[in-house]
Amino acid sequence: LPETEVLGRVHRSNQMTILIGVGVLVLGLLISLFVAAQVARPLERLAREADAVGHFQIAAQPIAHSVVREVDRLAVAMENMKGGLRSFQKYVPADLVRTLLASHQDANLGGELRTVTIFFSDVANFTAIAEELRPEELVERLREYLTVLSQEIQAAGGTVDKYIGDAVMAFWGAPTVDPRHAQAACTAALRCQLALQGLHARWQAEGRHPFVTRIGVHTGEVVVGNIGSEARLNYTVIGDAVNLASRLEELNKHYGTRLLISESTFQAAEGTVVARPIDYVSVKGKRRPVLIYELLEQKGDVEGESAELVAVQGEGLARYRQQDWEGAIRLYERVLALRADDPPARLMISRCLAYRQNPPGPEWDGVYRLDSK
Repeated sequence: LPETEVLGRVHRSNQMTILIGVGVLVLGLLISLFVAAQVARPLERLAREADAVGHFQIAAQPIAHSVVREVDRLAVAMENMKGGLRSFQKYVPADLVRTLLASHQDANLGGELRTVTIFFSDVANFTAIAEELRPEELVERLREYLTVLSQEIQAAGGTVDKYIGDAVMAFWGAPTVDPRHAQAACTAALRCQLALQGLHARWQAEGRHPFVTRIGVHTGEVVVGNIGSEARLNYTVIGDAVNLASRLEELNKHYGTRLLISESTFQAAEGTVVARPIDYVSVKGKRRPVLIYELLEQKGDVEGESAELVAVQGEGLARYRQQDWEGAIRLYERVLALRADDPPARLMISRCLAYRQNPPGPEWDGVYRLDSK
C-alpha cells in the first residue's frame, strides 16, 4: 500500500501539532514580552526615582502604576515616601541634606570656622499685639508674616535657621559657600521690608494692624555645623558674630530705625548697597566698638537724595566724634531737612546739646556704650 494512504493522517496530525506548538510558542513569547514590559518599565522608572531621592530630589511625580500588584504597591510606596520627605524638608534645610548625602557621611557633632552673614528680625511690641489677638488669629497672622520673610530669605540663597516666636534667624554662606553672602543678606533684608509693605497694605485694608519689623545683619567668623546632642542635632551657627547680629536688631529700637547692619557687612557688600553711618556703639557684653549703618537701598536704586543723606550723615558723625557740637548739630539739621523727623538725627542732636552743656572731656572716644540690651 502507498505510504501516504497509511500515514497521511499521521503526517497531517504532526503538521497540525507543529503549527499549534509554534503558535503557542509565539503567543507565549508575546505574553512574556508584555509581562516583562509591565514589570521592567515601572521598575526602571522606580530605580531612577530612587537615585533621585538619594540626591534629595523629591518633587512630586505621577505614580507609575503597573498591572503587576507588587510593582504597583512599590510605586505607591515610593511616592508616599517622597511625600514624607517633602514634609521633612520643611524642618531641615534642603541644601544641607543634599550636601550631607553627596558626602556619603553620617551627620556628626561638630563644625568648622567660616565667615558668614547672620540675619535677625523681630516684631516691635509683639507681646502687646499677642495680648489683643485670639490664639488662632495670632497663629494665622504669624503664618502669613513668616511666609513672606522666609520666601525672600530663601530666594536670596539664605538658610532659615529657626523661628523664635515672631523672630527669625537666618544666615548666608553655609552650608553652600557663597563669596557674596553679605550682599545676598542685604538684598534679602531690603526685599523683606519691601514685601512686608504689601502684606501690611492688605492687612490695613482688612482692618488689621501691621507688624513693624526690625532687622539686624552682621558678617563675621562663626562655628557652623551640627550642634546639639547625640540624640538630636541642629545645623546652626554659633559665635560672637551671632550675638552681635542679635544686638544690632535690638539697637533699631534705640535709634528708631528698621534695618541696621555692621561695618563688616557694609565693607563686604561695599559697592552694591547704600547705607548711612549711624554711630559707634559698644553693646552690652562686648568691649570692642562697632560702627553701625542703616541700610537704605541697593546701589542700582540710589537717588540723589540718598547720596546726599549718606554724605551729610557721615560728615555729621565725624564732627560729633571731633566734639564739634555746633558743626554736628548743623549737619544733623540738614539731615532733618532731607528726611523730616528722622529719629537717628534727632537722637544725635539731643546728644550734641547734652555734650555741649556738659563736655565729655579729652579722653572721650566717641563711642556710645549701652549697659543694657
